Amino acid sequence: MPNAIMSGSEKITEALKLLEDAARDKKDELRNLMANKYAHLKDVAADTEHDIKESLAIAKKRTADALAKATDIGEKRAKEIAGEVDESVHENPWPYIGGVALASLLIGYILGRNK
Repeated sequence: MPNAIMSGSEKITEALKLLEDAARDKKDELRNLMANKYAHLKDVAADTEHDIKESLAIAKKRTADALAKATDIGEKRAKEIAGEVDESVHENPWPYIGGVALASLLIGYILGRNK
């Protein structure tokens, strides 16, 4: 009978050892699987970060170019308007002189009333 108990005890010990080995293998397998997944996610995040930086650099360059172009167009348009106003004042100066005189009178009146 002791041999039968010993035999059963050995079987239980052997079964526990097999379960422990299987659990260790699964644990290592899961650890490797998780490490591979996280490494993949890390690579994807790095690639995405690079793509975002590149896109932002392109957008920054486009914005700078558009701003330079708008500034150039604005300067040209301001020069055209100044030329048109100058020509108009030289052709007929009296309305402009009257407008400046009236504006000066109103500003003087408003500022003088406050005292």
